[in-house]
Amino acid sequence: MSSIREQLAAQLARFDDDAYAALANRGLLRRAQKDLEKGAATIAQDSAESLVMAFGEHRIRFDARGPAHADCSCPAMGMCQHILAAAISLQRMAADEPAAASPEAAKTDAPPIDDVQALQAELLSVPPDALSKHAGKAGYRWAWQYVQDLDLEQGFRVSGERHLLMSFTQPRLAFRYMGGGIDGLIADADIRQAEKYRVAAVLALRRALGLQTPPPEPAGGARTASLDLGRDHALAQTRDLSIDESRRRLRTAASQLFAECVELGLAHLSQGIQERFSTLAVWAQGAEYHRLALLLRRLADHVDLLLQRAGGADEHRLLDELAIANALVGALDAAAARQAAPVHLVGRARTRYDETGTLELMGLGASAWRSAAGYVGLTMVFWCPVDQAFMSCSDARPENQRGFDPVARHRSPGPWSGLGAPAQAAGRRIALQGAQVNASGRVSGSESATATVSVPLPAQDFAAALPVSRSWSELLQRRGSGQRSLLAEPQPMKDWCVIAPAKFGAPQFDANRQALVWPLFDDSGDRLDAELVYDDYTGHAIGRIEQLAADDTPAGTLVVARLRPGPSGTVCEPLSLVRPGAPPGQSAIDSLHFDTAPQRNVVSRWLDKFRQRRDGDALPSALAATMPALLQEHRHWLCRHAERGMPEQQAQRVTIEAQAWSGRLADAGFSSFAPASAASPTPAALVLRWHYLNLQCEQLLAPRA
Repeated sequence: MSSIREQLAAQLARFDDDAYAALANRGLLRRAQKDLEKGAATIAQDSAESLVMAFGEHRIRFDARGPAHADCSCPAMGMCQHILAAAISLQRMAADEPAAASPEAAKTDAPPIDDVQALQAELLSVPPDALSKHAGKAGYRWAWQYVQDLDLEQGFRVSGERHLLMSFTQPRLAFRYMGGGIDGLIADADIRQAEKYRVAAVLALRRALGLQTPPPEPAGGARTASLDLGRDHALAQTRDLSIDESRRRLRTAASQLFAECVELGLAHLSQGIQERFSTLAVWAQGAEYHRLALLLRRLADHVDLLLQRAGGADEHRLLDELAIANALVGALDAAAARQAAPVHLVGRARTRYDETGTLELMGLGASAWRSAAGYVGLTMVFWCPVDQAFMSCSDARPENQRGFDPVARHRSPGPWSGLGAPAQAAGRRIALQGAQVNASGRVSGSESATATVSVPLPAQDFAAALPVSRSWSELLQRRGSGQRSLLAEPQPMKDWCVIAPAKFGAPQFDANRQALVWPLFDDSGDRLDAELVYDDYTGHAIGRIEQLAADDTPAGTLVVARLRPGPSGTVCEPLSLVRPGAPPGQSAIDSLHFDTAPQRNVVSRWLDKFRQRRDGDALPSALAATMPALLQEHRHWLCRHAERGMPEQQAQRVTIEAQAWSGRLADAGFSSFAPASAASPTPAALVLRWHYLNLQCEQLLAPRA
């Protein structure tokens, strides 16, 4: 047996139906298996460089890289059924040969676990220069940065029995490795620039095993400077300036402007300050600091509101935004020192949807909404049992656009081909082919995706597939165990949950806040309030929940809800109910926002008299009432000095008072409030830093239940 044939036999021994389907698709695999019923492929040529198989009138050529790089004489481009048939035939030949020589050697048809570990070692042995050559220098830089930003616990998984399986959650992509070098990594989806994703899989495997990988070479060449406007707002002369140098100068200019605002006093800002914020925002966008550009534009708008004496302007809220932007600049400085650019700090120019294979979803209901920015829309919520994650799909339009009604959209066709309407998704399993998903778990509503919708699932089977929480303390502890930094990237889909109350309390309508409060109790008697703030789109759901006070809610009813902060701790916004006794053929999902309206009762009639649009008003914050008195006093001290400004004599006073504050806070256990140092060389910089720490303490000490 030639060395090529031995290598191919070793690779093909690790192939199973899933691996062959990833190599091509299920349809081609079935056609190849059907063709093999008429006869197997035979070996036509066996040399040291290649192996040629004959299958009917076609010739299939293999080399050491395996079936993923085989060539067939048929007119088909890429993978075809003849290559699959030849590979399966060769696999069967190799399996029969050891059986004839030694029956004991053929007692198992799967490689041992040690063989899978050997596959890992084979990939880990690929040197960085070979990875860079495979994807190119730009592709290697992309893959290295992608892995640095990757959450290994949530975003990457290594498994496999017959072969090595490495899976990413975003994009939803898996690679199978049976041998043959990095070229032998087989993706389960047809993706562009597969080379850089193969390199990313190898680098992620190295990082998961605790192995270091040298950073890529810096991007060569120079870039034209972005608009680098100085304090006099004059255009800088165009010159060659590297992106790193442009970013460094931008961070320095932004830090200086933040400190100057505090030194001048937030009550004494001028039109020049507003123009400088606008200028820096343009510069940040050109330097590809997208998140910083957004914050700078927001600061420019807020200063403009202050100058116009608009009702929405607030010096204290402006200080919050300045402190967060200043902390972001500091984090970007630290990242630049490590020659890194984390995507959650840099930001994205726009939301990117990545193509994925078939996506399996379970419809959990939908709701209509209106945002404070003047948009209305409909959002469908799903559970993905494969990824064990919640996902959503939204259709939104500007509020003044005619012809779009989010309530009517619930029963209109789409958004995907094969789905009659969003209403049909509730309680059903959907196989979505050609799906596109972004990093936040939002599924694109592109019509290019095709949905295969099942009949309504039995209530018991539907509920068994969901991640049900029965203990409120465990639920809130799990929610709060993640990173809660103010600079962390938002993950809104992780706020969704499915809860199983042991007891449902009587719903009550709070007229002061125009919100319905529905107490839910777990087995331990702990209470979690379900709340809905009244508006044109939640009135229907409020009426539905009111009716539940008269009807006995069946035991085992589940509530699909989104967790959020409330006046006295965490509350949940109910979306739908999972009914345990739904008749066969009917959906187990009771969509509170859309299902048949109840009869009008006392509270609903009162609401008609009290009907007012809330337009997304937030509930009153409970943070101030739950923060330690010392931190509240400290925050007032910071706001007072930032609002008044810091002339020379006032700055000296702030420095003296800061020393006393540092001691008081340290004695109370808040040791992070260190006095002025090299990290905060001026009183203004110290105020910004301390205000950010105060905000972070509020975030960490916010009530969870």
